[in-house]
Amino acid sequence: MSGLAALYQQCIFRSREQMETHGLVAAELSDHHLHWEAGRVDTRLYKFDTPRLSLYSLRYGPEVGICPVVYDHFSLVHFSLTGPIEVQADGVRRLVPQGSAVISSPRRNIRLRWSEGSEQLILRLPHSLMAEAAHTLGRPDLLAAVCADPGRMLAPTAALHWRAQLEAFVAVEGVRHKSADLAPWLAHMEQGLAMFLLLNGSGVVDDADPRGLPQGRQRRRRIDRLHAYATARLGQPIALADLARVAALSERQLNALCHAELGRSPMVWLRELRLDAVRVALIADPGADLADLAMTHGFFHLGRFSAYYRERFGELPSQTRKSARNG
Repeated sequence: MSGLAALYQQCIFRSREQMETHGLVAAELSDHHLHWEAGRVDTRLYKFDTPRLSLYSLRYGPEVGICPVVYDHFSLVHFSLTGPIEVQADGVRRLVPQGSAVISSPRRNIRLRWSEGSEQLILRLPHSLMAEAAHTLGRPDLLAAVCADPGRMLAPTAALHWRAQLEAFVAVEGVRHKSADLAPWLAHMEQGLAMFLLLNGSGVVDDADPRGLPQGRQRRRRIDRLHAYATARLGQPIALADLARVAALSERQLNALCHAELGRSPMVWLRELRLDAVRVALIADPGADLADLAMTHGFFHLGRFSAYYRERFGELPSQTRKSARNG
């Protein structure tokens, strides 16, 4: 953590209480619902502000589920220092492994799941600063391009560069009060961070990929084709070869693409897509026959289906049905 020493000198709060943690984090970041899994609460929030940016380091301790309000006129950039988190924004689900970064710009809804022991660097980036940076670049379209993807993952090399830029930014912030001459440099770095995210988050700058994967917008378009193909055939047999053909990739390349963009293998992603559809249908019609509903969505082994369902949602289908009826 030596590159982030100035950040860790500014602890906003520490808490071992769930209620206290929820109130303090909500007051600092935004209102949200917070669901705690079993484990010892050990919340720590560090923060420093510059004139236009806020950078946080946050950890909860146990696994938590978070449903914040939709961000208004800003994006959050998560860099996973320790442990993965899952971000679901506007229906797009992304796993952010340790050492990875995601630009979160939801327009309708967002849910996050932090793994046990996860610690995140979170930069709050105003869209006004991003718009100014886009204008400086002569590319006013870049802000819309970044925000069009509610959970844009940075490429692995870009994520490493992002971590290095944050460390340099923290170092300057840590000494800026010692000399007024550093203020213009800090303002330059603020805009530089925004420029970096605009270029890397919009697909203008792409990392060379030794796996032969498509880059930038091409990657997103192929994922979109996969999603359209799968959602139109949730009850039909779909093999890995079918998905590879739709994406115009080899099976090995498709597997690498799905891990990079979705955080899971193609077939696990397909299974989760089907499970999500079953849950939506069950909530909409709690009286539906569960076996028919499972088979309609491609699950023909009910015991295995129930196990998959519980693994994904933390409850059995019968519990979802009961909650829907009582609701």
